[in-house]
Amino acid sequence: MKIKEKYYESVGEQVYFTRLSNGLTIHLIPKEDYYETYGIITTKFGSVDTRILVNGDERQYPAGIAHFLEHKVFEDENGQDYLKKFVHLGSESNAFTSFTKTSYLFSTTSKVPENIQLLLEMVSKASFTEKSVSKEREIIQQEIGMYQDSPDYRLFFGALENLYPGTPLADDIAGTRESISDITIDNLRENFDLFYHPSQMHLLVIGNFDVDEVLQVVKKYDLVPPHPSVELERFPVEKNEVKLNQSCRMEVATPKLAIGIRGNDIIKEEEKFRYKLMLKLLFSMMFGWTSDRFQRLYETGKLDASLSLEAEVNSRFHFVILTMDTKEPVSLSHQFRKAIRQFSSDTDITEEHLDLVKSEMFGEFFSSMNSLEFIATQYDPMDRGETIFDFPKILQEITLEDVLEAGHRLIDDGDLVDFTIFPA
Repeated sequence: MKIKEKYYESVGEQVYFTRLSNGLTIHLIPKEDYYETYGIITTKFGSVDTRILVNGDERQYPAGIAHFLEHKVFEDENGQDYLKKFVHLGSESNAFTSFTKTSYLFSTTSKVPENIQLLLEMVSKASFTEKSVSKEREIIQQEIGMYQDSPDYRLFFGALENLYPGTPLADDIAGTRESISDITIDNLRENFDLFYHPSQMHLLVIGNFDVDEVLQVVKKYDLVPPHPSVELERFPVEKNEVKLNQSCRMEVATPKLAIGIRGNDIIKEEEKFRYKLMLKLLFSMMFGWTSDRFQRLYETGKLDASLSLEAEVNSRFHFVILTMDTKEPVSLSHQFRKAIRQFSSDTDITEEHLDLVKSEMFGEFFSSMNSLEFIATQYDPMDRGETIFDFPKILQEITLEDVLEAGHRLIDDGDLVDFTIFPA
């Protein structure tokens, strides 16, 4: 097993990385000044992966299957909960499913090798019985109901459904009550075998640990044989005609507005990190708290500090969603969408403002570098290109022309939608 090293001078971080013969990639980031250690293993399997090609044969699965598997992986063949096993080792564990990934992590201040061994054991095998699947189905359906009762959750996914109707992005990450009912044991086994093989996974360990001790543990995992000549291909998310305006009513004190922008070109894997950063800079200049627009709307009471920005960039889809509480959702939607379409002449987009927003981002980034959990969940080496440790270098290099070019790329041929929640 050949170990490579890379030193990121801008953040002062040394990273050790290797790849096992069965395909598992491993990144180790020792930090002796910390008491805690995080371990996180991630598979490239998320909520949008319901339609795939396996050796050229198309397979389709119900929405929410990645999240369903996340729940089931925590149960061993004897029906015992791995959460309790981590507690027995003195650690905490958790998991989360996103659009394109599922991750399992632990945090501990002791017994790091034992925790890594348990983490690898947990994702190496899965047991499915009719009784356990039926029980988990009920739990997840209750979870879906809780999500649907959250106004902010409904707001974001309402905008997303408008942007990508009839696609996996239009569904809750956990699926729907109907789709969960359609998931079978065979579905779960097939997806586990495909996506929980080492060749589809990445292990990151960061914190206070001995590199050699961790390597001795992962060497045992190399006994898992390579994937038997399986070719996996993921489909791009379809770009169906958007729903321009949708709304609903919920128990909220103030109306909630979301504005979504869907990009319609293809973003290469190696472009993702930089492109996402440029979009964040653009929309922060236009709508962030340092913009004249935000200050005017805030002073007149038309907008408050709830305004937030979410940018997702993937080779299969990319979008930006702005969410906010406002007493004038119709008027603000018109103003914001007009400003987005005319962004190239926006008075908030200047060299001076770009420098200000960059300085703010630098400050937030280096503050976040004190959090092992932040690094563990944001460090994304599975895809080609940069990692979170390249952030300072890339941010410094981005020019105003770069930001404007990214804006044209997203907006000129993009689609704009809005979604509003009115008080019931």
